[in-house]
Amino acid sequence: MIPSVPQANQIGPLNPGDIVSAALRLYKDRFKTFMQLAVLATLWLVGGILGMLLAIAIFATAGAAVGDGVGAILGGLLGMLGGMVALLYGSAQYYALSSVIGRLSFQALINQPETALDARRQVAPRLGQFLALGFLLLLAYVAAYLISAIAALILGGGAGFLTASILSALINEPIGAVLGTVLGLVLGLAILLITLIWVASRLFIAEVVLAIESGQTAGSSMSRSWELTQTAIWRIQVVFLATLLIQLPILAVTNYIPSILLELLPMEGDAVYGLVAVLSLLLSLLGSMVILPLWQAVKGVLYYDLRSRREGLDLALR
Repeated sequence: MIPSVPQANQIGPLNPGDIVSAALRLYKDRFKTFMQLAVLATLWLVGGILGMLLAIAIFATAGAAVGDGVGAILGGLLGMLGGMVALLYGSAQYYALSSVIGRLSFQALINQPETALDARRQVAPRLGQFLALGFLLLLAYVAAYLISAIAALILGGGAGFLTASILSALINEPIGAVLGTVLGLVLGLAILLITLIWVASRLFIAEVVLAIESGQTAGSSMSRSWELTQTAIWRIQVVFLATLLIQLPILAVTNYIPSILLELLPMEGDAVYGLVAVLSLLLSLLGSMVILPLWQAVKGVLYYDLRSRREGLDLALR
């Protein structure tokens, strides 16, 4: 049963199914607003990418006119540096506008609805913090991957080597080597996946925190997300899996099927291939726009649920 969104003060802590259902209800009731924000956010990101490519092309062309091949390379590198400004600004706008959807979802649940314009005005001054948050999250995920990969290599490799040695002595060397290798790979992969899932779950709502709670910075919003999700790892994973299953039909139409068609078509000088490639890109962007509000609504509802469990619903926003 989908919780009633307007009467938020009557909603207690939610189970994972309620979280996804409430997010879907919010998405349905505010479809136009959420889609407008998603389209605008995507256009900013695409604009940043195109701005970077345009800067590279202009500087590379200018460099080629002055110094042939070497000038083109140097010009392209210079253009990349200049184009990074456009890319970073577009990415920050994408991140901020996406988080507005989560903020609107939360405000609706606590019975303090905002317009998209009011929410954007609240979020706009923190644009630099959203850019910093994206950078910090990237560093956190890269660090988590490297640390877990090293741990997986050491522990998985050690367990596999020990198992292979024991089984080789007890049974025979080929069987021991195969079983030891399989055990090492499985253990290593499990360590890698569990660590990444754990870190991603703890930081899952960081951008929603930054969009909702006043006075937060990029670093403090990550700490706040870490605090709120402390005892909710498995619940977050159930919510994540349910949301992923809901979006699979959309991804099948906008991503998977066009990608399969591209693989089946010949590439050499075929206008049909180029047309399908363009359509595939456009469908992929459309799918991203449709899915983005769902994920942000889920984050907004999840943030509401975590705060209701840990702090109660009567607390004022930070």
